[in-house]
Amino acid sequence: MARTMRIYPCKFHPIYKERIWGGRNLQRLFGRALPADMKVGESWELADLAGDSSILVNGPDAGTTLNDLTRRLGGDLLGRARPMADGRFPLLLKLLDAEDILSLQVHPDAAAAAAIGGDAAAKTECWYILESRGGFVYKGVLPGVTREQFAQAMQADTVERLVRKLNVSAGDFHYLPAGVVHALGPGVVLAEIQTPSDTTYRVTDWGRGREIHPEKSLQCIRFGLTGEPAPGARGDTLLATECFTVKKRSAGGAATWPFPSGRCTAVMVLGASGHAEIHHASAVEEALPVAAGDTVLLPAALANCTMSVQGAATWLEITLPEGP
Repeated sequence: MARTMRIYPCKFHPIYKERIWGGRNLQRLFGRALPADMKVGESWELADLAGDSSILVNGPDAGTTLNDLTRRLGGDLLGRARPMADGRFPLLLKLLDAEDILSLQVHPDAAAAAAIGGDAAAKTECWYILESRGGFVYKGVLPGVTREQFAQAMQADTVERLVRKLNVSAGDFHYLPAGVVHALGPGVVLAEIQTPSDTTYRVTDWGRGREIHPEKSLQCIRFGLTGEPAPGARGDTLLATECFTVKKRSAGGAATWPFPSGRCTAVMVLGASGHAEIHHASAVEEALPVAAGDTVLLPAALANCTMSVQGAATWLEITLPEGP
């Protein structure tokens, strides 16, 4: 008989991804013990893709994958939110470290993914900038640029002249809905929240020799779409979409902050000085200490869950849309 799983705040082993544009800044910023000699571009903090499902690191169910947690806990984990059609957890959270520029790229929306077929999957994401050392982003095609002009520029490898370039600073937030052509410049570390898809089509790779995807890119690009203003942005809410809602929270002094009751919530800790921990009603652990760079998943059935701060802390609070 299968063992009953417990309900408590969940932390996972990061899944490190080597990228040609990656660096070692997650070690400097968050004390990560990175794999030796690896240019780490992405740290998948919460993931449930084929071949890459996060592994629980704390509590009595340590060693369980996020995929298994999602299937076995069901509504106790997700509340009224829905898993993906194939039962996977419906969110992907990462930390990105760009020491070099990423490819100029685009992700498909549902219509483009259906037209392309195969394993193409819709992908919408957003970025919260944690550190910028003179960094920038490319985001959206310049006003008035036509599909034909963009296609010609792709052939000539001059597309950077036709996209918007924006300088970024720590604390900036960028919404990148499917169809927005974009790239991350060097010198930036960020938190990325996205739908669970790894479908990316490169418009250009700046001459580095990796495959580019001109036809599929043109199928995906939505000319005139920039992701601005971010839908639902108001007060602490940075973004509210049909995919996820992102709120930025801050607490200082001696403070206690309640998390949403009855909702599956992911917490990405941006910064913490002093002491911060997550309290809850579960008997598994009295409290879970957290620090900058930590990501914690709070099951919907976890009662009386709060962030307790002695000092100062900031974090992103990500919730999933609730079904009927």
